[in-house]
Amino acid sequence: MDVRPLIDQLGAHIAGAVPDELGAEAIAELLAEHHVVFFDPTDLDDDRQQALLDKMGSSYIHPLAKMMGVTATRCSHIVDDAEHPPYQDHWHTDVTWDPEPPMIGSLRAIEMPATGGNTVWANMHVAYQTLPDDLRAAVEGLTAIHDMGPGTAFASKTSDELVAETRAAYPGVERAVVAKHRTSGEPYLNVNSGFTSHIVGMERAESDALLARLYEHIDSMACQYRHTWTEGQFVVWDEQSTQHRAVGDHFPQRREMSRYVVR
Repeated sequence: MDVRPLIDQLGAHIAGAVPDELGAEAIAELLAEHHVVFFDPTDLDDDRQQALLDKMGSSYIHPLAKMMGVTATRCSHIVDDAEHPPYQDHWHTDVTWDPEPPMIGSLRAIEMPATGGNTVWANMHVAYQTLPDDLRAAVEGLTAIHDMGPGTAFASKTSDELVAETRAAYPGVERAVVAKHRTSGEPYLNVNSGFTSHIVGMERAESDALLARLYEHIDSMACQYRHTWTEGQFVVWDEQSTQHRAVGDHFPQRREMSRYVVR
């Protein structure tokens, strides 16, 4: 394999390799080291994308889809255009408010705007390691509630009624602020501005102030990789060890991505 690291401690480009021919085991090994793995444009389609990820984890259906009666997994197409504004332009890890969230994510670029539409990833192991001493001491042993948040973005893609029903069925989950990775056991910072509501056991103002410091730290980290897409490119990433954001500067230009995740 021609493995080309992108920045220190985050990201690799696997040049000339076809992802499903390379195989799930090899990609898992690359994720353990690089956290985010990119492939050159290929003729990968929805079925092959799903088949590859299904070998890397268990099937996952988003809570909103479950509430709509969806029972079979499939690639979802995220379409941003003039009628559907982009809504992921904030740091997050996918669906941390689900008791059993996805562990591995993937995207395939189908249609990209002429300008903009980048995606940025950040390493949450490094985020924890580089916390100032006082902040690291302050977060040890704390837990936080993760929930859907305002739900405005979800409503723009579905409906207010569906968001309300989903919120009632998935009211939130309590997670360690500093968590341990499921395979490596390494600590990582486990709060995100998209879905973390508050620190358990703190007054709201104190919780908001602490979370604001953590979010500022994540946003200011040097260990971020910003990717400019080429149509047909494919990426797989570790959901626990990273956060990501889809930059919404391409609005109202059209952007379409094929997304598939597993637990």
